[in-house]
Amino acid sequence: MNKFNNEQKFLVIFFITGIFFYLLSSFGVFDGISAEVSSMLYNWLGYTNKWSHSYGPQWFVNLNGNVSSFGSKELVFIISTIFYSYLLVSDRKKDAVKFAITVIVSLMFIVLVKYINSERETVTLKELYTETLANFPSGHTFISTVLYPSIAYFLSKGISSAKLKRFYFISAVGIVLIVGVSRVTGSGHTVTDVIAGWSLGLGWFALIKFLLFRNRNDKN
Repeated sequence: MNKFNNEQKFLVIFFITGIFFYLLSSFGVFDGISAEVSSMLYNWLGYTNKWSHSYGPQWFVNLNGNVSSFGSKELVFIISTIFYSYLLVSDRKKDAVKFAITVIVSLMFIVLVKYINSERETVTLKELYTETLANFPSGHTFISTVLYPSIAYFLSKGISSAKLKRFYFISAVGIVLIVGVSRVTGSGHTVTDVIAGWSLGLGWFALIKFLLFRNRNDKN
């Protein structure tokens, strides 16, 4: 029986931690925090207008929308296509396939999770495209938690510079954090939804990485 290496042990820890916090979110453990944050944002910024529950002036709404777009299906598709092409032209076809599998399966998975949480018997194409199946968990947050660390992982492969590797992963984590925060400050989701997206994304990323890369012989 093969023993897990240190990387695989960390992946197991990430998976367990992610699923644990996702379950906490599912049981409403963070609902109190969500209510407090929503109240705080309203007291600080107020609603944009009497017809909307978005917070702050229009420029603030636009700012949040621009930031959260890093987790939107359109930008995810564009970024994924560009990075997939980069891996291909770099003669890393196996990595390109693994990256494509990661993105495609992750998108299918989050749609399934949202469908389960919506408790609907039928789903229309419009609901799939507009991501209105369910607010829980945050889809933008989930896919960004999978996509950007995956890009950082592939960029760091074969690089000996520890500083450069840290830069890739710190940048990825930074994007993941600001996407999640923008979903709350932009009133698109509650703190509970975002924590669920982060935690489920972390667990799913760890699982996908463990399954796809556990038998590889190359080292980062």
